[in-house]
Amino acid sequence: MPDTQTSPGVLQGKRILVTRTREQASTFSQRLRALGAFPLEFPTIRIEPPQDWSALDTALLRLAGSETFYDWLILTSVNGVNICMRRLRDLGIEPASLRTRQPALRIATIGPATAESLCEYGLSSDLVPDEYIAEGVITALLAFVHQQGHNIASQHILLARAAEARKVLVTELEGAGAHVDEVAAYYTLPVARDDVQGRVVLRQLQQGEIDILTFTSSSTVRNFVHWLRQCVPDENIQAILGQTKIASIGPITSQTAHDLGLQVAIEAREYTIDGLLAAIASA
Repeated sequence: MPDTQTSPGVLQGKRILVTRTREQASTFSQRLRALGAFPLEFPTIRIEPPQDWSALDTALLRLAGSETFYDWLILTSVNGVNICMRRLRDLGIEPASLRTRQPALRIATIGPATAESLCEYGLSSDLVPDEYIAEGVITALLAFVHQQGHNIASQHILLARAAEARKVLVTELEGAGAHVDEVAAYYTLPVARDDVQGRVVLRQLQQGEIDILTFTSSSTVRNFVHWLRQCVPDENIQAILGQTKIASIGPITSQTAHDLGLQVAIEAREYTIDGLLAAIASA
């Protein structure tokens, strides 16, 4: 795990924009303050559960049913864990009981933060890939199934995640023969707008008062750019961001930024908040 604790003043005086959800921004901001930075919270996204629970409820009831339906549950984010586990409780099912209800069920999570959040519900991950992106899940899952003497083509997988997530996980697993039920556990919606806070942030960017702009997911990038395009013409964006370094949590987020015309200066080697902090601290 990257070490960001040894130099508490390594980011002394740096003004860093945090674009995570309001609920998740505070933890990141606390870590930045511990390193001497001045975090500025400007959430660009919010997480919303589905308005219609029927698809997720059907999948979760199958997951916890008396007959084996799924071989794998794949959870790709802390948000997905929280919404699915809380919904199980709403349905009268304690998440920890999945291990007794379905002893053969295996659970895969992307990254240590997602795995840790699962533990809060009395469950542990059977598989956490070394690379914390969808491609890493595919590689690790195929290897795990093979080592267990099974064929991926016989596996029935529940993938509960953001409605806007990339399709590579479904495409590759189905291409390998797996049966995948992809269910929207939540929606990632824009929250940044041209309001008082937005105008303050825009002025700070224009005047070079923000040193580092952080992105922790592709959705934070997309919605930040959407907000910025509402405020200024496209041709002015590069000039506005010219004095600000962009820091990304990993290659997928960086690619989204590049696709939207942004230049990423800092990219985490480990695709976690710890990894992002370490990358910023060493930049």
